[in-house]
Amino acid sequence: MTSLDRPTTADSFDVAIVGAGPTGTALANLLGRHGLAVAIIDRNDGILQIPRAVHIDGETMRAFQQMQLHRQMLQVFRPGHSMHWVDASGETLLVRTGLEGLGPQGWHNDYYFHQPALEQVLRDGLARYPSVQLIERTEVTGHSEDAEGVTLSLHDLRDGRRPLRCRYLVGCDGARSIVRTWLGDEHEDLGEHQAWLVVDAVLDHPLPLPEHTVQHCDPARPATSIYVHPLRRRWEIMLLPGDDLQTITEPANVWRLLERWIKPGQGELERAATYVFHSLVARHWQRGRLMIAGDAAHQTPPFLGQGLCAGVRDSVNLGWKLAQALRAPAAAAALLSTYGPERTPHAREFIALAVEVGRIIQVTDQAEAVHRDERLKAQGLKFAFPTPTLGAGVHRGSHPVCGKVFMQPQLPDGRWLDDVAEQRFCALLAERPDAPAAASISTAHLLAVADAGDATRAWLAEQGALAIILRPDGYVFDVCHDTQSLHATLAALHGWLAGPSATG
Repeated sequence: MTSLDRPTTADSFDVAIVGAGPTGTALANLLGRHGLAVAIIDRNDGILQIPRAVHIDGETMRAFQQMQLHRQMLQVFRPGHSMHWVDASGETLLVRTGLEGLGPQGWHNDYYFHQPALEQVLRDGLARYPSVQLIERTEVTGHSEDAEGVTLSLHDLRDGRRPLRCRYLVGCDGARSIVRTWLGDEHEDLGEHQAWLVVDAVLDHPLPLPEHTVQHCDPARPATSIYVHPLRRRWEIMLLPGDDLQTITEPANVWRLLERWIKPGQGELERAATYVFHSLVARHWQRGRLMIAGDAAHQTPPFLGQGLCAGVRDSVNLGWKLAQALRAPAAAAALLSTYGPERTPHAREFIALAVEVGRIIQVTDQAEAVHRDERLKAQGLKFAFPTPTLGAGVHRGSHPVCGKVFMQPQLPDGRWLDDVAEQRFCALLAERPDAPAAASISTAHLLAVADAGDATRAWLAEQGALAIILRPDGYVFDVCHDTQSLHATLAALHGWLAGPSATG
């Protein structure tokens, strides 16, 4: 029984989420839209007022659209610009330009922001759902699992200890996740462990600095300069042998490292902290009724700006599966078991590329840097932004797009697909004589769209396809070339959603 059937009680929930950062609150917003009873538990009192992530991509913005928080996010975001790579003298090695206008996800490909402002939008979004309860100043100290759910031991930092009961538990509790330790704290290590100093500054007035990100490929001290907005800047500065990690964050030392960009009196240091940029992927993302997401499941160097994006992708992948598992318990075990296998290779591809890009930036040998600079000037930086395929899971078919995120079409009436789909599967149909009527295949969990606009119609025509079936997260379930394959695909989809008892 889910919260759709019963009133929410103070200590019994459909899903408990440990960690109220962006990944956890994104998941809570998605589950709230499904009407589920959700407890989101965090040891802190309120939002941490420190900047951490500063970048998201168009797919992540599409996720906020699915949460119906895109308008609020636009109030605190700015679209991104290009990234310039420069050598030690400041000479441009290459420019990676951003996409002008809206990208395939229906949004700009890059946005920049102040993380506390993003988190405030996500937290304010929770207030829309009476079935979602935020429990702060509370630590999770233990758990027990049985056939019906999970019992958590909570230590309320004000009122002492108490239990909490849930059907499923998701650990969004960061790199030192307690939930991950319960799954088996093992990682795949992609080999990047480099210490950097991260500095955020609030300017007194705009300075004549570039309004784009700059990768300073200076072997004496590699660095990244990020334009967040006119009065907010970030610098990431590689730490070298001989740097004292205990004193490098002292203001005098920080100002010395920033002197080529900004001087005391032009702004205030908001934060200076040292981080070791890791490249890790957890080997176990789910076991029984326990799952992990965000930094609990993976850690990436920041060179592609994908850390927060990956956590939100986890939430979107897991959100519709948890909602469906609670609606159809017969399908729950098989459906939820696809979460880790789908997301692991997808996250790994982004992390591996970030490691590769970081190794180019982090060259400190002078002779090697000369060769690198010559190569970059001559050849550019040869990589396309990844569009990874999910691992084995809830998708089928041999078409290359199966298991990949699909574009978000704008419909002929001006609406965007996700606003109409409302977290359902979608069948986008070609206008062909043998296409079945949309009404004949629409169900409570599948929306059939007979005309998804010119771009989709052109894509289907190029593929000789009758329909493309999209999941609630925008990833491709299957591409169907005729009525027979469409009916077979819909039967397979029904099996995933309803479970073996409905198809046997």
